Amino acid sequence: MVRLFGRRRTAEPYRHVRERPTTPGAWLITLRSVPRHFKALREAIESTGDAHVWFGEELTYIRGKGVCTFRVEVTGFTWLEALYRRWAELERADAFPFDIDLYLHNTQWAASLRESTPEQIEEIIRSNAPTYQPAVDGA
Repeated sequence: MVRLFGRRRTAEPYRHVRERPTTPGAWLITLRSVPRHFKALREAIESTGDAHVWFGEELTYIRGKGVCTFRVEVTGFTWLEALYRRWAELERADAFPFDIDLYLHNTQWAASLRESTPEQIEEIIRSNAPTYQPAVDGA
């Protein structure tokens, strides 16, 4: 029997490197944007070390709309300036506008980054975002 395409075994399933936040007290937020710029936006978010994407999905369909999703643990706010800078560069290079939306509790829309300043986004995160509290073993 001849095997089609020469595949002898199935591929291993994709495993995420980090499946949950790890920093106690970090604010937990979700960002959604266009899938086209997933890697560039992720690099901007993680560029300063104040925020880490603990889960990222390059293409997710939410209500029929294709978006990329970043679940982020935030310990500081210097990453916001880096994200806004990179976002402006991407819009200039591609000549089409796109938005980045901030969500709390993964599904509760909080703000559009286009309509808010970095200071306003920081205040929303500080006052409304949940924080990560690791489970305590009762043993």
